[in-house]
Amino acid sequence: MGSSGTVIRQARTGGQQGLGAPAASAAAGRPARWVARLVGLFLAVLLVVGIGVGMAPAEPQAPVYSASEQVQLDAEGRYRALAADARAAAAADPALAGTLQAVADDLAAQADAVALPRSPAPSGSPAGPTPAASPTPASATPQAVDPSAASAPVGAAEVLHLLHDSALRSLRDAVGAAPGPARVLASAGAGQWRHAALLGAALDVDAALPSADALPAADLAAGTGLFAGADRDPAVPSAHASPGSEPGPGAPPGGVPADCDGTPQGPEADRQALLSAKTAEDRARFGYEVAAALLPDTPALLARSSVHGTAADAAADRLADLCVPPAPAPAGFVIGGDFRADPAAALRDLEQEHAGLYAGLIPAVGPDTRAWAVAAFNAAAQRSLDAGTPLGPFPGLQDAPEPSAPEDPADGE
Repeated sequence: MGSSGTVIRQARTGGQQGLGAPAASAAAGRPARWVARLVGLFLAVLLVVGIGVGMAPAEPQAPVYSASEQVQLDAEGRYRALAADARAAAAADPALAGTLQAVADDLAAQADAVALPRSPAPSGSPAGPTPAASPTPASATPQAVDPSAASAPVGAAEVLHLLHDSALRSLRDAVGAAPGPARVLASAGAGQWRHAALLGAALDVDAALPSADALPAADLAAGTGLFAGADRDPAVPSAHASPGSEPGPGAPPGGVPADCDGTPQGPEADRQALLSAKTAEDRARFGYEVAAALLPDTPALLARSSVHGTAADAAADRLADLCVPPAPAPAGFVIGGDFRADPAAALRDLEQEHAGLYAGLIPAVGPDTRAWAVAAFNAAAQRSLDAGTPLGPFPGLQDAPEPSAPEDPADGE
């Protein structure tokens, strides 16, 4: 019995120990569950915060423009500022109000044409460009202004100075801009050139612009000579200097360089553009010679014939530099009855066609020939205006045909 009691007591003791094990395990599990809950809550808070940050509107990034786009922005700001100056000068000078207002109107149209596309306003917003999509041109960035200077109105003489500089810079910008904007910038420059000449005449002062026919393409390409002070922003790369301003090494005038092996050089588009230009200038030279025999102002007509002959020779020299032997000028071209009936009108149409031709060549040629095309276009646009074509915001762009193959010349009239 003693042994039995001992056995029973041991069994009860063992049973009590077995019943206490689950309670101890439960107590030990509570901290783990609290830790798990805290970790889960922390992760949930992180998730909510992360979603909120992701949905927050991002700060608008400053737009990045290409070199050509920056040229357009600068030109737009310059044109708008100059238009405002011209309007102010017109209000202060009634005698020149008409001339200055025409300058302002054309500059405003040119500013609209070179402006970069604006993004449409969001739905429900007022019409017009949004601040982020309507950048301020670099040249129009507000600057500190002397109050005494700000109160002084801009005079016509100052407008002439600014117009002169803007014309040169627009032509210079056209040399390095993208093909589409280049022809608009060149046309704007030609229009501003003309307005500067007219305003100078109205003021009886020298507009400091040479004959457009004598404008060196090499200076336009390199930013030297007349264009030394009209350089673009330093961030804009300079265009290549145009070859062909002088005959190649060892070449006689109009002949191919001695090192040519019979293989044409340069882009095909450049060669076709120069061939088209040479033929057009040869035709104009002949047309003015015929008109000199039909109209009373013979010396002036023969002088203009010589100008076109010089332009044809310049195109021939550039062809020679590309190892393309230029064909000699034909003896004559077919002259229609309408030319004989009204030579003055026929010459005006001819000059207008030339301006359109060169406007089409500007985007077609490569960078090595662009300066020549821009200079030739400006000269053609000024000749067209001299012949009686009305001056508008964009000389030469009313009809700008694509480069075409030269016409077949006739052996005589």
